[in-house]
Amino acid sequence: MIILDEADEMTNDAQTALRRIMEETSKSCRFILIGNYISNIIEPIQSRCAIFNFTRINEKELVKQLESICIKENIKFEEQGLEEISNITNGDLRSAINLLQSCSSLGEINTKNIQKASGHSFKSKIEEILELSLDNDFNSARIKMSELTNIYGLSEKDFLKYMNEAINKNKYKEIKELIEILAKYDYRIITGSNPDIQLTALLAEISNLRKTE
Repeated sequence: MIILDEADEMTNDAQTALRRIMEETSKSCRFILIGNYISNIIEPIQSRCAIFNFTRINEKELVKQLESICIKENIKFEEQGLEEISNITNGDLRSAINLLQSCSSLGEINTKNIQKASGHSFKSKIEEILELSLDNDFNSARIKMSELTNIYGLSEKDFLKYMNEAINKNKYKEIKELIEILAKYDYRIITGSNPDIQLTALLAEISNLRKTE
């Protein structure tokens, strides 16, 4: 059995080669392909697979998993701290474990250390990124966006969700244009476009909004 994580990041040529390997070894080997965007997997491979879609883990189950890890690794924790991790990572177990590991280096798993490890609230950070973009400070906004997605593991789905909340909360005069931009890049990501490129393009387009005034 061979497990390929992030299979949706493979090029079409690589996937075509993989398809041939899957065909040639079908009697002796089984493949498990893991990815975020099924649209990035070529149809000949999809047709040879049983497809399973998984939802995010609910808060109760995620906290239970984190508690189990803490007990096994002898990490001191507060229940409220684990719930805070669950709230920040929104059901993404991999991001939750990464944040737990970062927080454990600071000592006990509590709200204070979690805020340090996570760079404080994702929501407030995204609100800051939105403000930087609207002020035409694209480079600073891009750097902070990359930090959230690549270092703290915030998914592009949650990035867009929190940005939508920030837009509606602050009632910007450009709210119509902002929602249209957000919807456009959300659709592109859902249909399989590279998330990093699309989020960067999103910030670039927002940065241009007030240039025309």
